Amino acid sequence: MTVESEFASPAAVAFARAVAPRAPLYAILDAARESAGVYQARQAGLDCQSLYAGPLGDMLQEAAPYLIEFAPTSPFAAWWFAQWGNSIGILAEAPVRFQELRDHLRTLLTVRGEDRKRYYFRFYDPRVLSVFLPACTPAELDRFFGPITTIYCESAAGRELATFLHPPNGPMLHRSTSLQGTA
Repeated sequence: MTVESEFASPAAVAFARAVAPRAPLYAILDAARESAGVYQARQAGLDCQSLYAGPLGDMLQEAAPYLIEFAPTSPFAAWWFAQWGNSIGILAEAPVRFQELRDHLRTLLTVRGEDRKRYYFRFYDPRVLSVFLPACTPAELDRFFGPITTIYCESAAGRELATFLHPPNGPMLHRSTSLQGTA
């Protein structure tokens, strides 16, 4: 079955038409929103690891964010795009190994508020990310993206594919691709 078959979701078709990855793709899954994703990834034989480690990782394994290798034609990808509109996570394109990206993403899990307290940061939630990224300074974008070149996620209640590109030494670019008429 190809991505553009009659059985593919509109999100999968739009992604296949709009995205030509130049680097490995990774999913960052919010298991708190959809715990079946970890099982789906492991069933597809994909590398899948929680972003939390140690005792906290053990305690939060049911609700943790997970980094998952993403192959666009895998059964996991079909499952992922069938969940489109449920804000289960984001996709990232990064020319680095799995562990290097995981290490970077782990640095983003907490932020310090104006009150100097630490808070968990749900950057992997498309609803949070789409508000956060446009408000960032260039230096904040550099720190957030790190080795990531492009982030893909749903927007407009799942009716669009949002793409955030962050070229080296350049401003972030954002575009949205409508999913209407792609099925």
